[in-house]
Amino acid sequence: MNNFLTVLFLLLGILSFSHYPAKKAMIWIIGNLENKHLMFSISTLMFILAVISIYISTNVSDWTYRIGPLVLFILGIGLMLRAFTILFFPLKMKKAFQYFLKNIPVLTTTLSGIVMIVLSSFTVSRDYMGPFIDLSDCKSSQTLTVFCLASNPEDLALTPDGQSLIISQFGGIKPYEETLPGSLSIFDLSTSSIKELPVSLGLNEWGDPSCDRKSDTFGPHGIDLNKRKNGSYQLSVINHYPTETIEMFELIKNDQWSLLWKGCINIPKEYYLNDISLEPDGSFYSTHMYPRDISTIAWLNAALFKYSTGLVLFWNNNKFEELKYTKSGQPNGIVKSGTMLYVANNLSDSVISYDLVEQKEIAHFSINSPDNLILDNDSIWVTSLEHEAVDVLSCPSEQCSLPFNVYSLSSDSLELEKKYSFSQDVMGLPTVALPVDDKIWLGSFRLDRLVNFDK
Repeated sequence: MNNFLTVLFLLLGILSFSHYPAKKAMIWIIGNLENKHLMFSISTLMFILAVISIYISTNVSDWTYRIGPLVLFILGIGLMLRAFTILFFPLKMKKAFQYFLKNIPVLTTTLSGIVMIVLSSFTVSRDYMGPFIDLSDCKSSQTLTVFCLASNPEDLALTPDGQSLIISQFGGIKPYEETLPGSLSIFDLSTSSIKELPVSLGLNEWGDPSCDRKSDTFGPHGIDLNKRKNGSYQLSVINHYPTETIEMFELIKNDQWSLLWKGCINIPKEYYLNDISLEPDGSFYSTHMYPRDISTIAWLNAALFKYSTGLVLFWNNNKFEELKYTKSGQPNGIVKSGTMLYVANNLSDSVISYDLVEQKEIAHFSINSPDNLILDNDSIWVTSLEHEAVDVLSCPSEQCSLPFNVYSLSSDSLELEKKYSFSQDVMGLPTVALPVDDKIWLGSFRLDRLVNFDK
């Protein structure tokens, strides 16, 4: 809705600034206002469009708190008033247009253009304008159960025994914030307790021989856990601290779960990675978001105009290959099944499936700001931010209750299976939705808690 209104107001603004089309429109209106049959037809069309606009806007949840539906509602009321004015006060309307055309034609069209451009910018950059709830007390709601034990649990993976969650506690990425250390932790589902995963350094057997690590300090982002051909479990981690690397671990359980470092890969300077999907042989697919040195202004520009900033990479035999057919706006979450690759494109507002053999797009699902993807049986689980990027600036604190959705999509066609909506609840800014038994577990890049709800 916001994108439609943005384009509509932008086109109207451009037409107004060009003056000639606006002037010709006023001349046409003046010349035809007394044509009752024509004006009745136009008024009827306007009234129908007004009813449709009002109906669509008021059928959006929490529409009184959303910029798009509110603007569409006001536009519908305006169309309705204009229809009645044409029907019942054509002469007064004619005199008004004659005055504007004779005395201030350029000023009128210029002011109209400014108003349209401002509305276009407003609808593309803002959406939520409702209240926020206080998240400082760490209380659960009727729908969401919270566990205030984690720090920015950006991505999650289920341990092989199904009893614990591996948590990537995010340290940040540019241009949103300065990159800081994070950690890899494990959350016991039976005791609801969390602790840092013990890490020991082993030999570089699964990475690039030229990559080396001497400390156990990490800045984790996207993670993936997969079973290798020899039966061992490999955990891969996109790492931003202290340098840009991909870290490889073997997940081991003796008395407790622990990680044995088994190699890393230095990321070339032209790439800035987000998420990863492992293969049983140790090769992997990863999402390159955007240039590493991107500025906040450039990122906002990409967010507004939805152009491509990155693509998917395939790593094998110690080298990266670009999959050119996957170019999109900030590729984010990624998961592979068979010959199908699924990618969430955060700035392009889409989840897309690709056939790796035919190297082409197979299916597309439109969704606002998707993040990590989880493949569970035959379903793709993904979160959606139901607001625009600039809305985050209005959050009263780091813990923010902006509205969001959780989707379950068919892995065959990306058709919607189920949708869960949350607004003014005890969580916001989700990045991952992981099904475990009858619960859906949620993480966030900017939150102090793990959250779950009933499936």
